[in-house]
Amino acid sequence: MKIVRFCQAGPPSVLEYIDVPIPSLNDGEVLVRAEYIGVGIPDVLIRSGLYGWMPPLPAVPGTEMSGIIEKVGRGVTSLKNGQRVVVSARERKHRGGCYAEYNATPAESVFALPDDADLEQAAALANYQVAYHLLNDCARPEAGQSVLVYGAAGGVGSAIIDLAVTAGLKVIAVCSGAAKVEFVKDFGAHFIIDRREQDVAEVVRAVTKGRQVDLILDPIGGPRFTDNFAMLARFGLVVSYGRLDGHPTGDVMRTLVGNSGKCAAVRIFSMHVFDDWPERRRRGMQWLIKRLGKGAIRPRIHGLLPLSEASKAHEMLESGEIIGKLLLRP
Repeated sequence: MKIVRFCQAGPPSVLEYIDVPIPSLNDGEVLVRAEYIGVGIPDVLIRSGLYGWMPPLPAVPGTEMSGIIEKVGRGVTSLKNGQRVVVSARERKHRGGCYAEYNATPAESVFALPDDADLEQAAALANYQVAYHLLNDCARPEAGQSVLVYGAAGGVGSAIIDLAVTAGLKVIAVCSGAAKVEFVKDFGAHFIIDRREQDVAEVVRAVTKGRQVDLILDPIGGPRFTDNFAMLARFGLVVSYGRLDGHPTGDVMRTLVGNSGKCAAVRIFSMHVFDDWPERRRRGMQWLIKRLGKGAIRPRIHGLLPLSEASKAHEMLESGEIIGKLLLRP
């Protein structure tokens, strides 16, 4: 079978497309034949050597895949051959392992899909997991409150909008460029800001009539992170869940104190908060799978690349050109 692996951290060119034997099963495992493999920022961070929970090298990237069970190992009773499933590396000891034609994985990392669930869309559920836990565990906004979503055309950003609109939140989406603006419109955001053409703070102030927003979800960080606090309403919250522009700079505490009349707050979120709380994480995934089967969530697929072009997929993701979710196909 074919896999994509890397032996040392580095640029996309370190990814190798190689032949290896189909893995044998240990007790408690199942063998899944991949149909679609998700490409995400954690994969890029692992390949770059920047991930805080690096797997041992050589490593195979990949947090998620959808596929068909080919074989069930001894002791597995909850799954069966031929079943359509999604595999989540978040349920394994190390992230990664899904850039492969076949995946021998613990049964606990495998979620059965409803008959009506789309296998392409199922390979985008890792993004929806982040969105779900940001809204339901980390921030917990109430219906009617407002949320500012950066990176709104990306895999996680669009998932946040999809869930937030359904939950009755007023969504202000931030993206860049006409194509991304058109994409985000389809998710039902109430207002869309093109940051290439508009000043985010000015638009927020205008559309909220000076009230500002209750929640800001920021995957960017970097030198402008503290600018968020001026856009918060009373008791507003900024959640940092990524650092695409690097770690936040400036004096975060001093800026918060400067806005103390609002009782503003900041929180850092990572899916690793659930590393010792798997039942909570699994409950969220099962909720999302049910919603997917009913057509109540709508992951958008940017496109498909063959598994052999994983390095190109990483280049595309790092360029910021992806709208929605990029998938690999074995």
